Amino acid sequence: MRTPLRSAALLVAAALTLTGCSTLIPTEQETSGSSSQAETETGTEETTAGELDAAPATGATIAGDGYTFKAPTGWDDPQQEIPGFDPDSFAANLQDTDGFADNVNVLKSPVGVVTPDQVETLGLKELETVGATDVVVHDRVVVAGSESAHISAAMSSEGVSYVVDQYYVSSADQTYVVTFSFSDTVPAAERQQIAESVLVTWAWV
Repeated sequence: MRTPLRSAALLVAAALTLTGCSTLIPTEQETSGSSSQAETETGTEETTAGELDAAPATGATIAGDGYTFKAPTGWDDPQQEIPGFDPDSFAANLQDTDGFADNVNVLKSPVGVVTPDQVETLGLKELETVGATDVVVHDRVVVAGSESAHISAAMSSEGVSYVVDQYYVSSADQTYVVTFSFSDTVPAAERQQIAESVLVTWAWV
């Protein structure tokens, strides 16, 4: 029998196959076209993204390529090699006992920077294409000085249903796709509180 953590990690790997680089992250051709169209139609707009005011997470420090963040208490990098699952950083709830270890993983966009407009149009369409349900585009937030889109969706893999909340945190030349995956029994308010407690600790290094 799989441990809950390994089962969850495999589920995440399966989810990334559907909603990772080939889907939620637009291709270079798509980003070029979308960017040009946005500049033509809207020009420069002031952001209406909200600043995060959540209490910061106080768990383990997770380091990736050019950034760090704090995981919630009880979450940490499980240090497991999962075939087909190679995130830039990863932390999971090592104390979870419901069969799906809530977790956060970070992927680097292969096309560099992806704008919130691109995420909310191209990414939304791709999520629906791969079978995600209850797809919602939420209000944008500011993470470490970066305006981030926020999309949530219900997913299913290996007979287990779960919910993902995805954010897009950008430096000057790189967007990091931050995906929180939760058991579908976790209320939306709790998901938001956990995600924002992590994001408010994001720091560039």
